[in-house]
Amino acid sequence: MPDPSGPPRGPCAARIGTLGEARVLGLDRVLIVCEAGNVASAKTIERHGGVPQEIRDTKHGPMRRYWIKTGKPGA
Repeated sequence: MPDPSGPPRGPCAARIGTLGEARVLGLDRVLIVCEAGNVASAKTIERHGGVPQEIRDTKHGPMRRYWIKTGKPGA
């Protein structure tokens, strides 16, 4: 079991961790998606500034779509 006082764990937290790479590439925002029923990922994305766009049906099932700013200056 992960230490709750340690760094975030899980695939969503790993994606959030790549925002710095997106910033270096010059992107001012990125689209992040998670399964519509994955409340933990949705909360993680929203906690890091994700702005809900929509829930869209995909071949993998319904997915929540969020835009999140990378923190690029002037964004």
